Amino acid sequence: MNTKQMKHLMTDFKRYAFVLLAVSVFLYIGMLVPAKGGEPGDIQEYAMMGTTGLFLIGAFYCFKRSLAYKKRLDEQDQA
Repeated sequence: MNTKQMKHLMTDFKRYAFVLLAVSVFLYIGMLVPAKGGEPGDIQEYAMMGTTGLFLIGAFYCFKRSLAYKKRLDEQDQA
């Protein structure tokens, strides 16, 4: 894999991570705002919290992949 492809992959994973992080923040804020007529502990709340957790896990994975490509680029530049 050449340097240009790795640089693109690094930026792509970083963008994916920021998007997933932003969506998870919006979902979490949606959890804090009380729903009209909804009972506490509805299945909808559990689904939103699960989705928020999955998006956060995905964001951390994408950040980790981005850092891995950055390290590879740094190693190639030093060599």
